[in-house]
Amino acid sequence: MSFFKKIFGKNATTSIKNIPGIEPIVVQAVENLFPDDSIQKEVFKSILEFKKGRTNATTTQTILALLKYSNGDLELFRRSAWQSHPHFWMDEISHIFNTMEDAEKWVRSLSESQH
Repeated sequence: MSFFKKIFGKNATTSIKNIPGIEPIVVQAVENLFPDDSIQKEVFKSILEFKKGRTNATTTQTILALLKYSNGDLELFRRSAWQSHPHFWMDEISHIFNTMEDAEKWVRSLSESQH
């Protein structure tokens, strides 16, 4: 919990869901972008599939970039996550967040806009 207090401040609303294999910051972003529980389940399933065979260090930031790119559109998120064309990754995804701190700020802004 102290991790989220550092990121989001004392009055932050954090996720109440614990999804094994998915970082809390990603869960928080999903909950803010996809308010419907059934759609959230689909997104979590897609994220777990995407993470297979990838390292956590790059995956969290990449998943957050994909979520931002999708802007709450489930089908766009799915298509983007399975996109294999290198130009898509370089032109559309790689520049969304330069650092993990940028990704954290985006999630914080999502959380703040929900209040």
